[in-house]
Amino acid sequence: MDDHVREFDAKTVDEAIILAMRSFHAEFEDLEITVLSEGSKGFLGMGAKNARIRARLKTAGMTPPPGEHREAAAGGAPEEGRAETPGTQSAKTPGQADEEFLQRARGITSSILDLMGIHAETKIRPDGVVEIVGDGSGIIIGKHGQTLDALQFLVNRILNKAGENQVHVTLDTEGYRQRHIDHLRSLALKMGQKARKTGQPVTLEKMNPYDRRIIHLALRDENGLDTRSIGEGLYKKVVIVPKRASRRF
Repeated sequence: MDDHVREFDAKTVDEAIILAMRSFHAEFEDLEITVLSEGSKGFLGMGAKNARIRARLKTAGMTPPPGEHREAAAGGAPEEGRAETPGTQSAKTPGQADEEFLQRARGITSSILDLMGIHAETKIRPDGVVEIVGDGSGIIIGKHGQTLDALQFLVNRILNKAGENQVHVTLDTEGYRQRHIDHLRSLALKMGQKARKTGQPVTLEKMNPYDRRIIHLALRDENGLDTRSIGEGLYKKVVIVPKRASRRF
């Protein structure tokens, strides 16, 4: 296989894409992605199959600046995404945190919440997400999920402090992650309709890489529309462009 082409396994296509973004240190829009298998959940958790993708940088041979690395700002992706498992566990699917890591992440999360004065229960969901259960979910989520994202980022930094390779654990509370994804997909389709109707580009507010990924994926198969990110730094704006207007944009 070409040195610039890599394959990734994960529970879902979205998670596999996040693995690719982390591996190449690249934005979603900088990658060419081929879905090899959509995966399946199986029946009652049995017989589940991972999704598999093939990815490459759009410009063959393009490499990121030395030392450049984009930390996950959101989960779930879901911003959210799962990085690689430690090399000593290479037989396992990359990106899936095992029970030991999940329990450690749960303990770290509980300790941080205690220091914040937030009394909440933490548990590990069947899908491998650390769920925070308590009355303070609004405080934990914060504006646009920023507090939950920051907590998730901190937990993962502590969790991976001693490891050469990285795993990534997603935090959630009261089903916020899925509601957020559903909202972004709905927004993408609504703004896509506006761009198609007016024939003019529609620019969304600044988003982290994983929220932008959701927008791109939501409109990927929409005829007559193109999406791209503009701006500098981690947070960029997504522009939805009618294809007939893309040449002059």
